[in-house]
Amino acid sequence: MKQPRSEKSVFFQAWDQERWIQIAFFAVVVAIGVASRFWLLDWPNVKPVAALVLFSAFFFHRSSIALLALVLIMAISDLSIGVYDWRLMTSVYLSLAVSAGLGCWVKSSVGQSARTRMGAGQVGRFAIASLVMSTVFFALTNGVVWWFGQWYPASWSGLASCYAAGLPFYRATLIGDLLFTGTLVGGYLAMDAICTRAALWQGKIAVAISDS
Repeated sequence: MKQPRSEKSVFFQAWDQERWIQIAFFAVVVAIGVASRFWLLDWPNVKPVAALVLFSAFFFHRSSIALLALVLIMAISDLSIGVYDWRLMTSVYLSLAVSAGLGCWVKSSVGQSARTRMGAGQVGRFAIASLVMSTVFFALTNGVVWWFGQWYPASWSGLASCYAAGLPFYRATLIGDLLFTGTLVGGYLAMDAICTRAALWQGKIAVAISDS
């Protein structure tokens, strides 16, 4: 018997009922985000931070929790890695915050009665959101570098040169965001399938026991 799409699996029923599961997941998100900025320090723009914020905004009940995770990840890691021009830092934070809005957009396509469920429509939206957040990051941060920096002339040719120089980083951002978003979504679907199958087996065992 196939479980209806509107019915939540065991894990996600517990997610709604047990606050400690949400707190533990939040702590894991922040820990992975901070650690990745150190582990992948030699891989510019290949970080899971945007994907974590995107997925958190979809997964948590409130998008403000995803924004809080973003602030903690960036603030904790920046204090150790080192701060830089505040205008560029602001553009980085704002572009990453867009990921939370995109996560809400993905969540808006899921019915309220089954908020934690995910289908092909949500997977497609995650792919689009990943491309959008990479592009926003590229457009906003490079625009700030051109506008406030001293490396490029204040002209259309200078703007074009700035964006041309950023294309290799844009490619890395696209690959990284798609990779990490895909990993999170794939892990989510796998967990959902495992929990759903476990719930079905529990139901079958309960029926067998009651009939014996």
